Amino acid sequence: MMYRIQFTIAFVFLIVFSAIGQTHLPCGTPPGKSDWLKRYQQNPNQFRNGLDTMIYLPMTVHIVGTNTGAAYYRPDFLMESFCQLNRDFLPSNMQFFLEGEINYIDNSDWYIHSTVIEGADMMNANNVPNTINSYIVNSPAGNAGYNLPHADGVAMGTQFLGFDYHTWTHEIGHNLSVQHTFLGWEGDVYSYNTPTPSEVYYDYTLFKDTLILDTIIIDTAIVEFVPRTNCAVAADGFCDTPPDYVSFRWPCDSDSLGLVKQKDPNGVDFWSDGTNYMSYSYDECQGKFTSDQSDAMRAFIYDRKPGILYNQNPTMGPITSSPDLLFPVGGEDVQFDGTYLRWSSVPNASNYILQVNRLSNFPGNQMLVNRIVTDTSAFVTNLNINWTFHWRVLPYNQVNTCTNFSAVETFNTTILSSLGELETVDHWTVFPSQLTAGNELNVVLENKESIDANLQVYHISGIQVVDQQVQLNSGINDLKVKTDNWASGIYIVTLETPNGTDFKKIIVSD
Repeated sequence: MMYRIQFTIAFVFLIVFSAIGQTHLPCGTPPGKSDWLKRYQQNPNQFRNGLDTMIYLPMTVHIVGTNTGAAYYRPDFLMESFCQLNRDFLPSNMQFFLEGEINYIDNSDWYIHSTVIEGADMMNANNVPNTINSYIVNSPAGNAGYNLPHADGVAMGTQFLGFDYHTWTHEIGHNLSVQHTFLGWEGDVYSYNTPTPSEVYYDYTLFKDTLILDTIIIDTAIVEFVPRTNCAVAADGFCDTPPDYVSFRWPCDSDSLGLVKQKDPNGVDFWSDGTNYMSYSYDECQGKFTSDQSDAMRAFIYDRKPGILYNQNPTMGPITSSPDLLFPVGGEDVQFDGTYLRWSSVPNASNYILQVNRLSNFPGNQMLVNRIVTDTSAFVTNLNINWTFHWRVLPYNQVNTCTNFSAVETFNTTILSSLGELETVDHWTVFPSQLTAGNELNVVLENKESIDANLQVYHISGIQVVDQQVQLNSGINDLKVKTDNWASGIYIVTLETPNGTDFKKIIVSD
């Protein structure tokens, strides 16, 4: 008997592994081939995979924090992790792009959740259709990560993301149909000194029964032979993934082979190949999907997820430079309770991450600003007086996040003279201070002489909505500013003259 299959009202099975030196289980994805993968492996040639064509896949990223909006995964760390994900999938001619804005979720119960049932609730409440939904949390049900086919989303723990980490890659592999190289061995233990049996059986005491319809429980699995004579029906069903019986995290040698000698049912010695992303080898061992795995993932997309192929021309040009920081630089003095920061644009960049920190190495506990903006300037408020701050900017676009920060510059906060105290300006005001989007904003100045000035308006998030050069005449000047299509929120109106800069706040409602 190749497989004995039971259909049950079960949700998912969490696998308890003896993970040496690990505080989390490696992967909480439910084991077992999908019906689709079984059909595909019976006749792969009947499925389109378009391997010679680069395909672009939309990714919605959900970052979960606590109820108070704290403990979010840093956006610069996200870009590193996304960069690694695309590097891992590039040989498969697949690239992901960031679709829409990052979805920040304030929910302590999802930030650290103990069961995949809670994870499914999180996904069902927040998934964006026709995208691949990825959730970054602190603890995903005690695992490094998991994929839930029924909820169509993946979840990863923050400590398992970053450069040279492949948890995200592993879980997206699951999301696109491929299984562990050791499928059938989840939670199983045997003596490595004797030949293995030709079939292995699941120990149900190692699974936590939950609640989902039509989950396939594979309780008998054929063991793969080293000569690959039964590779099409054993383990993961891919004949270019060598036998692997190890279902706990394991290190490798300099050839990326496991350190534990195993014996197949015929007594043939072998060591597990650690290069595959779908194994449980340490991250430093891993480096590839096989051709058969890549073909299956691409066929799965064309056959089961064609709706995600709607944009094959995302913002994707290469980013080969970093921005120059323009103001403030060199320890320049700025107004302590608010100033704007400016930098040069970078070709092909659609977004920038702005960071302001007390320390030059930008630790999280000293971060004042860690914000994504779409412009080349941003207004920063609530600065402590008489402090020195460090700041830098990282460019990226939807596809290319493997970029470098700018050089670090500094500024000092102090009290600067306001425009009302300057010699040329007697008074200036903006009204109404609270207005509805679409109504005109009035900026009125009483000036002693003619000067050139610059009028800028920023949303508090840093998005600039007005940047206008104006000629101020002697006497009263009444400037009209259109607010069509402005989003609701707090805005900063900034007036810059040769003699100084001042700002005022307004509130815009829908």
